[in-house]
Amino acid sequence: MSDNVKSNKNDAVEEADKANLNDRRTFLKWGGAGIAALALGSANQVTAFSNPAASNRQQQTTINLGSGDIGIMNFAFLLEQLEADFYTRVVANNFYAGATAEERQILTDLRDHEIIHREFFKAALGANGIPQLPAFDFSLVDFNSRDSVLTNSQAMEDTGVSAYNGAGQAIVSPDVLAIAGKIVSVEGRHAAAIRDLRIPRNGYFAPHSSDFALDPLEVLTLVSPYVPRTVTVNASGLPRIIVV
Repeated sequence: MSDNVKSNKNDAVEEADKANLNDRRTFLKWGGAGIAALALGSANQVTAFSNPAASNRQQQTTINLGSGDIGIMNFAFLLEQLEADFYTRVVANNFYAGATAEERQILTDLRDHEIIHREFFKAALGANGIPQLPAFDFSLVDFNSRDSVLTNSQAMEDTGVSAYNGAGQAIVSPDVLAIAGKIVSVEGRHAAAIRDLRIPRNGYFAPHSSDFALDPLEVLTLVSPYVPRTVTVNASGLPRIIVV
């Protein structure tokens, strides 16, 4: 590779890094202004979700999501933590054997987006946010297998879209609703991109004319295999959604 090509490539990478940083700063600034003024609520927590394979109950950590808009934001924060951790591991593993340049770029972009989403909710929630988990349980994922990575990616992205669609109808604050609408539109693009990688150039990228909505408790059940064995998520303060 010539010095000029190397220089152009490095310049392009540097510009992309700057764009990602500016994107993150803009997103945090835009969303945090209105949401920081939300009234904070609390609720008695009863319903628990944890990894069904949990065996060590002596060191369990309980996470209370809360209620109202704060509870919904914590719910979204948990999901964004999961996705950010997943894609960070995919990229850190140098993807999987046979990953194409297109696949590497898409998965890297997804990692960057999910980190931005995670950091947004962390900043917006402040002291009212749940802890950021150090790691999720990906014991069922083979990070060296294209099929395993993309299958789990699709499951997370499809579930994430359904989660926002379901919880969105219970959001009270216009500021929270606006940012949720912006995030779910990006999550929908993620889901379509991953589906097209798995079965390209046909209707699999968007098999239905509209996306599904799921009740938050259904979503937590679906993602429970990824929840660390030492973590229990209490979610009775979350709204129940009537899915029609």
